[in-house]
Amino acid sequence: MKLTGGCPLKQVALAVAGLIALAAAPAWADGTLGLGEVLTAVAKAPKLVEEIQAELDKNNLKPGDVTCIGARHGNHWKYLGGGRAAPYECEIGKRSLAIEADRVYFDARGKLLGDLDKADPKRAKAFREDNFRWTWTP
Repeated sequence: MKLTGGCPLKQVALAVAGLIALAAAPAWADGTLGLGEVLTAVAKAPKLVEEIQAELDKNNLKPGDVTCIGARHGNHWKYLGGGRAAPYECEIGKRSLAIEADRVYFDARGKLLGDLDKADPKRAKAFREDNFRWTWTP
């Protein structure tokens, strides 16, 4: 294979470095979800739900009017691949909401597998988020 332009060795080195960086990157990507889905996920945090509803009311918006971004489970999660999870980010009116949470995973029988670092992506069938923390800007 002939490489065009520049030093061939340098191009190969850059290509290899790029592949290593991709392989080392976490298997998470962002994905969109509706605010309604976020409200369902954070339902155990009534103060947060109340603040979101107040911001919606202030801007004359409904949950269906707001699209958020959440972390997406990568395809290596056998049952959860593509599913969304915290952190969530939503633009409601002129304000931005960032939500963090603790997450634990469970197998098909409901047995606790641990957090993101301990859970086996091939066995995890469900997860639970709690201990929600959030910030508004501005």
